Amino acid sequence: MNDWYDLTNSLDTNVMPLDEVSQTRIEKRVRSAMPRRRKRRWLVMAIAAVLVLSACGYAMVTGQFSQWFRQVAADPAEPEASEELLASIGTVIGQSQTADGVTMTLHGAIWDGNTMLLSLTLTGEDIPGCLWEQVDAKESWLLQSEAEMRKSLSLQAPHLTEEEIDQMMELIWKNSVRFSHLEITGARDDETGSFCLLVKDEARRSLYESNELVLHLENLEFHDMTIAGPFEFTFTARQKDTTVRYTGRTLLAEREDYDIYVTGAEVSPFRASITYELSVPFPEGQYDSEDIHYAVAVDRIRVNSEEFSPTSSRGSTTEQDEDGYIRGSGYTGSFDRIVDPAQVEAIRVGGVWLELDTLTQVPNT
Repeated sequence: MNDWYDLTNSLDTNVMPLDEVSQTRIEKRVRSAMPRRRKRRWLVMAIAAVLVLSACGYAMVTGQFSQWFRQVAADPAEPEASEELLASIGTVIGQSQTADGVTMTLHGAIWDGNTMLLSLTLTGEDIPGCLWEQVDAKESWLLQSEAEMRKSLSLQAPHLTEEEIDQMMELIWKNSVRFSHLEITGARDDETGSFCLLVKDEARRSLYESNELVLHLENLEFHDMTIAGPFEFTFTARQKDTTVRYTGRTLLAEREDYDIYVTGAEVSPFRASITYELSVPFPEGQYDSEDIHYAVAVDRIRVNSEEFSPTSSRGSTTEQDEDGYIRGSGYTGSFDRIVDPAQVEAIRVGGVWLELDTLTQVPNT
């Protein structure tokens, strides 16, 4: 028993992030720490198994999301400060696949209802040597699983026959890339020797509501190599709504012929949006949609007196009801780092700061 304690105490057993935990690596660490006498295979395996379970258990408890998603932490220099917020919208996955000597591990997902982020690492001898890179992923996609897609089609269009659903499924899967818009960035981890991937997909609320998804990665093109794969992961992403919502009616802008009122706002960890309405009706189609678009464009938020801008384009919607009134929404793309929705003070709309305390926060149900 004393040998056991001496051996385990001599190991560097600080718990590592889950992406460093593997049976092979830990066994190697155990062997190197054992005395220079015959190493018993069963003892090496036993100690390694304990360490794997300990490390995995730690990862399950703490989430490790601030390590997997340090690029989008509120402060990348101190990512652990965002652990609780990241974990609140996160799911631990922990699936690995190997192809052509490269092992890809899908560690976890975070989803705020609008933006899906996935953290992966590549290990092996044949992995990219670059420090940072935007990855070309034209043959990769993220979609509902086939079972969930069939279920959705049956619910949304109950008049469809099984044959018609089969035809639609064949069309979707043949054109899977067209139905998915992945953005993938990669960075090398000098400490572990692995290459980390961050996969992002935006505004797929209807897709993610199913909760069971398939990520397919194939022919990932880096500047110096291509990783063919394919790698395919089926997983579920935890659905936890952390969006803070506001309602009310506050004047945003005065025009010569009409006023614009904000009627609501939503802030999620990676996005912000508002709803609006015009004060007077218009004849059908007789309004300046471009002018309205710029007037309701959401391009910035303020958190604890600090301003944040989205990394991707903003957008808006406009619709006219049967009485001629114009309503719609304005929204940002995703922010480059996570924000606490409860800490957002204001949203800039059309160049005007909308103070959220002029609206009423809607209690979470």
